[in-house]
Amino acid sequence: MKKIIALFVMLSCMITAAFIPAVYSASDDKTPLVIAVEPDYFTFDPGYAYELYAPMVIGVVYDNLFEFLPESDTPVPQLAESYTVSANGKEYVFTLRKNATFASGNPVTAADVKFSFDRALHLKSNASALLKGVESTEVIDNHTFKVTINKADSAFIAKTTSTSYAVLDSKLVKKNGGVSDASAQTTDTAQKYLDRNSAGSGPYILKSFTPDDKVILVRNENYWGKKPAFKMIIIQDMPDENAQLLAVKNGDIDIAFNLSADQLSQLENAENIDIIAGTTMTMGFLLMNRNPAIGKEMSDVNVQKAVRYAVDYTGLQMIIGKGALTPQSFIQNGFLGSKEPVDPAKQTDLAKAKKFLAASKYPNGFTTEITVCDLAPEGIPLTLIAEKIKSDLSKIGIELNIVQQGWGAGFGDAYREGTIGFTPMYWGPDYYDPNTQLAFLPGQYVGHRAGWTKELAPELAATYDKIVAETDNNVRKKMIEDVVSQTAKDSPFVVYAQYPKYIAASKALKNIEYSNIYRLDLAVVSK
Repeated sequence: MKKIIALFVMLSCMITAAFIPAVYSASDDKTPLVIAVEPDYFTFDPGYAYELYAPMVIGVVYDNLFEFLPESDTPVPQLAESYTVSANGKEYVFTLRKNATFASGNPVTAADVKFSFDRALHLKSNASALLKGVESTEVIDNHTFKVTINKADSAFIAKTTSTSYAVLDSKLVKKNGGVSDASAQTTDTAQKYLDRNSAGSGPYILKSFTPDDKVILVRNENYWGKKPAFKMIIIQDMPDENAQLLAVKNGDIDIAFNLSADQLSQLENAENIDIIAGTTMTMGFLLMNRNPAIGKEMSDVNVQKAVRYAVDYTGLQMIIGKGALTPQSFIQNGFLGSKEPVDPAKQTDLAKAKKFLAASKYPNGFTTEITVCDLAPEGIPLTLIAEKIKSDLSKIGIELNIVQQGWGAGFGDAYREGTIGFTPMYWGPDYYDPNTQLAFLPGQYVGHRAGWTKELAPELAATYDKIVAETDNNVRKKMIEDVVSQTAKDSPFVVYAQYPKYIAASKALKNIEYSNIYRLDLAVVSK
């Protein structure tokens, strides 16, 4: 039986590899850079894209006012040359570069920035959440743009690095159905065009996107900045980790993005492959909906506390791999205000878990469902996490039936709409600032997904506005630490791990470094 399985895997890998251009020589400029990923994206329209791997593409097809570079831990100017901010922290005036042009040849102007911000805001998509608070936009002249926000935001410049704030070629997008006024949610039809065409000023152009197959990027020969090394990049959809392993070993791909720790160990002595280690801000968590109509038994606060102590964090770290951490709450290790990760062995306490369950409405335990989708953050299938949680909770009398559902087959919409009762999920920051994690607070959009309304925790909910407005980082740090302390004890989210990241790449490549913003900054990868 094992031989049959092995033969099946080998054949599937050979079939997959047959559709990937061979990597002939590191010195051959016509040879594409080929990357294998298990993608979660379904759109490359900056006004809609909100998935973990989408920024890898959008980040090199479009430019923003500011960006993060591999060597920087704070935003640096990209399309913006400089900016000023008013004394009350609400008005930002940006001076734009005068030499930036779109791939179409159109110059980048303040009108394009205004169109892009307004469209993203008025589409009212999940990506629009990052523009919450933008009150007005104004073109002062061709290269001067003003934005007014409704309250001071200590993370506003960091937010402008996100894909939601990408600057689009307004003339081109309008010709293809783009709308930026208040009717955009119902009248804009540009997504279909933007999914398969470029309307940006970045170093690469989106040549094609075939869902469940590949993305092809080609170098923007008219790019206003430093031209990237590769003429073409192919991002191959390869959900089978064994296929990725075989393909990178054989040289059929240059980079494998989703290998497990066991698979990476098979490459340790490979002469032509480097293993690049990185620390991610990706965290895995359990969502337990507090709306009784949706969460049912899992909505009980004491049940949720029981789950918090029943989870085998040590076992989960072993599944996820060397380098995994267990944050105290949803402010991950590395962010301002985060606290030391918990000791996984001490965090698991079955006696305490049983005590909380006894105090719930279901002291004798119960049977319920855990819904899980087909995604695999950092190469670890969420289905594997669900199986582990099922085993862990059975030890305190909670029996789980695992219900699998595809992300694109309804799970994604249900998750965002807050209609899933219990699920393992993962999260990557929208922008590199701890304020992004405040989305998990009651009444905020991730809190909403767990039925955690402001009314359920009004004092905790009120900390959101206070932290966002606080520009003194010493004060902000203390406020965030208080949030961590509270939510580590009581919230509908149990953060079970912060993921490590290992990338297998050809030794012929340079500047391969994991990015928490773009996953991989394709603009700097070279030979």
